[in-house]
Amino acid sequence: MSARFSDAWLEELRARLSIEEIVSEYVRLKPKGHRCWGLCPFHNEKTPSFSVDTQTQLFYCFGCHKGGTVIQFVMEMERLDFQEAVKLLAERAHLPLPAEAKEKGAALRPDERERIYNANVAAARFFHATLWTDEGAQGLSYLYKRGLSDADIRRFGLGFAPRGWDGTLRHLAGEGFDQAILERAGLVVRREGGAYDMFRGRVIFPIINAQGKVLGFGGRALGEAQPKYLNTADTPVFNKRQGLYALNFVKKERGVGRLVLVEGYMDAVSLRKHGVQGVVATLGTALTEEQARLMKRYAPEVWISYDGDAAGQKAALRALDILAPTGLKARVIDYPEGMDPDEFIRARGAAGFEALKKYDAAEYRMLRARDGLDLATQEGTTQYALRCCQILRGVQNPVEMENHLRRLVAETGYDREILLQQIGVSAPAREERPRALRPRGSTGENASAAERALLTLLSEGRIPAQTVDPGDFDAGPLRDCAAWLIEGKSVNAFLERLDDEARARVLPALNYQPLPESRDEALKMAEDALNAIRGARRAGEVERLQAQAATADAEERRRIYEKIEKLY
Repeated sequence: MSARFSDAWLEELRARLSIEEIVSEYVRLKPKGHRCWGLCPFHNEKTPSFSVDTQTQLFYCFGCHKGGTVIQFVMEMERLDFQEAVKLLAERAHLPLPAEAKEKGAALRPDERERIYNANVAAARFFHATLWTDEGAQGLSYLYKRGLSDADIRRFGLGFAPRGWDGTLRHLAGEGFDQAILERAGLVVRREGGAYDMFRGRVIFPIINAQGKVLGFGGRALGEAQPKYLNTADTPVFNKRQGLYALNFVKKERGVGRLVLVEGYMDAVSLRKHGVQGVVATLGTALTEEQARLMKRYAPEVWISYDGDAAGQKAALRALDILAPTGLKARVIDYPEGMDPDEFIRARGAAGFEALKKYDAAEYRMLRARDGLDLATQEGTTQYALRCCQILRGVQNPVEMENHLRRLVAETGYDREILLQQIGVSAPAREERPRALRPRGSTGENASAAERALLTLLSEGRIPAQTVDPGDFDAGPLRDCAAWLIEGKSVNAFLERLDDEARARVLPALNYQPLPESRDEALKMAEDALNAIRGARRAGEVERLQAQAATADAEERRRIYEKIEKLY
């Protein structure tokens, strides 16, 4: 993850930061020993199990097992990727980014990006203020007709762009913004005939990221003007493929568990007005891979909530294809009678929304497989069965496969074995497999705990590095971590190189509890841990040899028992 930044530069960044200081901005911490404790910000708890180690500069929750470095804490809390979190912390630490880490669009003066953000904020305030004037009366009337109150309008910062060619340009220039910055921000467009406002005579929806920065705008035309929606063009701070509307609200909704994805700004506003949380919208484009990855930072599941007409249904199928590679669990809401989310929620309220069926991916694809077919005919039924079998080839979960298969048998009348044959799945043959051999008793568990204790002692500098050898650990991330620490390298740098799965294995091993206070006791713990590890390996080897002896001839069995005797 840290490939764009050198280890030395990241080490300097971490050295300039205090993890306990940064964490305390989100969590109330109380010191106890060399750790600070508080209620975990990642799951609900009444007894503090979240800790910050002031020596290793790592955080760890003994309840939900999230943990890592200060960079990873900011990634979790602010829902940023690694590069974004590093940039945010570098700004805080007043540490310039290394030349090789500069972004593609960063051919800006150091302060120019911030000036673009400031111009966007000033524009958002101007648009909002204009809405309440005679100039914005038509826009205000439109929002009222869509069921919004004054409080809703203020909550979402909605506005109206004046109709004149350069009203926004003149206002912002009067506030001291250079025309060049307004052009970079996408607020002003230059043509041969001069410069004019990007947005004119439109209802304005500010697009705000999770950190509260105004990135750009969406403008909704009134009357028959085209295009119906106009978005800020790509700028150094905005790319419509990479952001989501209403993401600034999601940051405060940590317990929601799923996102609701809509296509229109008004759909997002209307659902949220009626109390639906986790709602976000794409920015005038079909769902992109970048947006899918962004959503994965915020929730493990997405409800696709597109219009109920044919175009919305096709878009939902495309969205399922985009979401599938991310590992996000996707469900689809199929609105009745071709309604869109805004129409539905205004007609039937939040209770009606919650009562709507949320189809899983395969189930929705099977629903759409009916489109254009007459299931009252044999040809229609056959085509439906073939389409569904093609869909079910992508289902990996056997329980889900069984549920869909039962439904398909009931709907088509085809025999279960015929359908399985068409899908390309056969019932797995039962076969006896030898059980994996493990050391007797709880030796394996003891060895696992010993590895964790050993790694914690090593990472906290409680024992000399030469006390331990990487070979004392089983192959895998714990052995890699031990080798890294034995070489005298930073545990923080090691953690930032790992993927989520490997880091989840290493973190508990860096937080073994309880640890002794004195150095002599720490050395004794290390000795006991090494004895447990080596004893477990001997026991495992003995069991393996005993299994060999059971099928060996007399001479081979004699040699095996000689090996066993040497292990004791």
